[in-house]
Amino acid sequence: MQDTRIEDLINNVLVKEFPGEHNKHKIYRAGNRLNFSCPYCGDSNDGRKKRGNFYLDTLSYKCYNGGCGIFKDIYSILKDFSLVGKLEQDEKTEILDILHNRKERRKTYYGDIDISIFFDEDIKNYIIPRSEFMERMGLEEVRGSKIEIYLTRRNQVPDQKFAWDKEKQRLYLMNLSRENNILGLQFRNMQQSGGGSKYYTYKLSGIWEKLLGCKDENFLDGCRKIDPISSVFNIGTISFNDTITIFEGPMDSFLWKNSVGLCSVENKFPFEMDNLRFWYDWDNAGRAKASELLAEGHLVFNWRKFLTDHDLPTNKKWDLNDLVNFLRSRQLKIKRFDFYFTDEVLDLKDFIYV
Repeated sequence: MQDTRIEDLINNVLVKEFPGEHNKHKIYRAGNRLNFSCPYCGDSNDGRKKRGNFYLDTLSYKCYNGGCGIFKDIYSILKDFSLVGKLEQDEKTEILDILHNRKERRKTYYGDIDISIFFDEDIKNYIIPRSEFMERMGLEEVRGSKIEIYLTRRNQVPDQKFAWDKEKQRLYLMNLSRENNILGLQFRNMQQSGGGSKYYTYKLSGIWEKLLGCKDENFLDGCRKIDPISSVFNIGTISFNDTITIFEGPMDSFLWKNSVGLCSVENKFPFEMDNLRFWYDWDNAGRAKASELLAEGHLVFNWRKFLTDHDLPTNKKWDLNDLVNFLRSRQLKIKRFDFYFTDEVLDLKDFIYV
């Protein structure tokens, strides 16, 4: 299908979604990418800020506006806006064939987005070398500092995923690429005072703007394209071909092979994939989210069955880090954790708090 035909179809979507807003009908082209106002979230009230991106080689669409993050293929977009009728039968067949073949590749393509988009050369212009960030923020390595004892007691490895702010008494947790560049971070205030939060999480654009003082909006817009993955800890080091275990907390994910930490039950893993499983905390929020995912057919960790089988209390909060600390301190042997993941809807009863 000709690129001009794709652009025409997208223009139909924009005209339908933004009637009379001519500044939101404009489409800009950069290489194999079309840039335009997102028809799902609207981007913003400023039609010049266009965070919707359509990739012509994969027929996939991604919005980089914070809070949206939707990704779709061209057929789904036309279907969502009741414009499939604009396609000729041979066009429809061609699109569906392309999408089918793309999903069969399974190396960099998952769901409706090409993961390689986030790991191409352009990203290197935005992500932050860890050494540079450490110097600019006045941080020190955790090994040899007083915070090392805290980490080892938590059964964490005091390596480059962590850094220590001695002056402000903050422990930094870093979301690193394979090259030790920073995609995102979280810090924990080790001294509670003034009623502030214990944890603060920063996406890539937030690091540059809030912590490093960047004011360049064009540069920050480039960072915002990477924001959907920047708070997904370990995203730059996992294998997408193997089972991925999803946790709430980064420190839990540091303890488990090929896993990510989302920083919150409200955050979503940014790719639709078939090889995901979820291990949320055993608390009210974690149980509610696990129940929701289980009802949708996802694989989730059954805390109640695990705790009951090992005679552990079910009426307290647990996460993986707490559990590992507890088991190692008492030298308890357990059955394989893998046995306790379930996608049986009847197990929903185990997620009701009693």
